[in-house]
Amino acid sequence: MPTFVNPGRRAAAEALVAAESGAHIEDALGELAPHEPGDRALSWNLALGVLRRRDALDAAIIAGAQRSMRTLDPAVRAILRCAIYELAFTRTPRHAAVDQAVELTRRMRVGHAAHFVNAVLRNAPAPDSSLPGFPDVLIQRWRARWGADADAWMTACNQPAPLYIVAREDEAGLVRSFQHAGIVATPVGPAAVAPRAIAVPSGPVPEFPGFAEGRFWVMDPAAVAVADLVADAVPEGASVLDACAAPGGKSLRLASRGLRVVATDSSAERLKRLDENCARMGLKIEMSAWDWTLPPEPGSAMATTQFDAVLVDAPCSGLGTVRRHPDIRWRKTTPELFQAHLKTLATRQAALLHQLKRRVKPGGVLVYAVCSPEPEEGEAVARTLNWPIEARVDTSPGAVDAAAGADAHVAFRFRAPA
Repeated sequence: MPTFVNPGRRAAAEALVAAESGAHIEDALGELAPHEPGDRALSWNLALGVLRRRDALDAAIIAGAQRSMRTLDPAVRAILRCAIYELAFTRTPRHAAVDQAVELTRRMRVGHAAHFVNAVLRNAPAPDSSLPGFPDVLIQRWRARWGADADAWMTACNQPAPLYIVAREDEAGLVRSFQHAGIVATPVGPAAVAPRAIAVPSGPVPEFPGFAEGRFWVMDPAAVAVADLVADAVPEGASVLDACAAPGGKSLRLASRGLRVVATDSSAERLKRLDENCARMGLKIEMSAWDWTLPPEPGSAMATTQFDAVLVDAPCSGLGTVRRHPDIRWRKTTPELFQAHLKTLATRQAALLHQLKRRVKPGGVLVYAVCSPEPEEGEAVARTLNWPIEARVDTSPGAVDAAAGADAHVAFRFRAPA
C-alpha cells in the first residue's frame, strides 16, 4: 500500500521546481501550499529553508551521489534538498524523512529515481552549516565591499526574517495593546531609520490586536526610511506620485503623514493589496495602473500633471530583500549573468527616472530608490540625473542607516530646478 505523503512536503518540492524555472517562491507556495495550517507552515519552512541552505545541501548531495547536481532531474534535486534539509535542520526522524522522500519520487513522476534517492539519503554526509548560503558571485562581491559586515549580513539572511509593522497613528497605544494581549512589541530605532516601525513576533497578522481596526500595516524599517525621505521634504497636504507603488507600503506611509498620494503601478492586480489596506485603514489614495516605462499618451492627465514630490521606487534585483525572498540569490549565479542582469536593470531604471523627472514641479522633490545594495542600480543610476543629491538613505550592511534585521535599501533625494 502506498505510503502517505504529507502535502506540505509535496508542495515544498513542487514550489522549488517552479522556482528553478523562474517563478517567485512566494507565488509558487501561495498556489501550491495546502490550506491546513500545519501542513502549510511545513511547506513554507521547507522551501525557504532549502533556499537559505542550498549550497550546503548541494555539497552533501554531491558527496552522497557522486554526481553533479546538473545531471539530476529538477524534481529529484528538489526532493533530495528537502529531505537533506529535514535530516539536518529539523527534528523529523531519519526514517520518516527518507521514507517520505522515496514515496515523493513516485508522486512527482520520477519513480525511476526512488532507489537512487534512498541511497543518496543514506550515504550523504551532514551538510556544512558554516557555508554562507549564497552563490560565489555574491559572496566575493559583498566581502570585497563590506568585509566582515558581509558575513554578518549573510548569516542574518539565513534566519527567518523579522516581522515589522507600522502604526497609522498612536504608536505608543498600539504597543500597549500588543503588550496587553501578551505579545512582545518593540519600537525600532534609531529614529533616523524608522521612527515608527515596531518589531513583533511572527504570527497570523490578521489576528493581531488592531489589525481589523486598521491601526497598522506590515512594512520593513528600510522601506519606512525611504518613504520618510519623501515626506520629510514636503509640507503636509503636498501632492505625491508613488510611481511604482505596489504592494503599497510606502504609499500608506506617505498618506498616513498627511500627503495627497497618487499611486500607480504597471500591474492593476498588484494594486489590489493596496486598495484592500486603504479600505481597512480608512486612508484615501488615488490609484491607477500605469506603465512608466512607456511615454504617457499625449493629452492624458499623466502626460501633463506635475507633483510636489515623486517617488521612483524602481523595479530592481531585490537583493536587499534576500532574507525575505531567498530564491533571489540563486537567479544569476555566474559573474557574466549577474553583470548582464544588473546592466539590463540599470538601463530600465534610468529610463524610468528620466521619464518621471518630468512629473516633478519646479523646485519639487524627486526620490529614486531601489531595494538593492548594488551600486550599478543605485548610485550609478542616480548619477545619470545630473541633479544635486540633497539627501540619501542607505541601509546596506555597515552603512550609517543600517538597522539590525532591516532590508538593504538605498534612496536618493533630489530637488528639481526652480
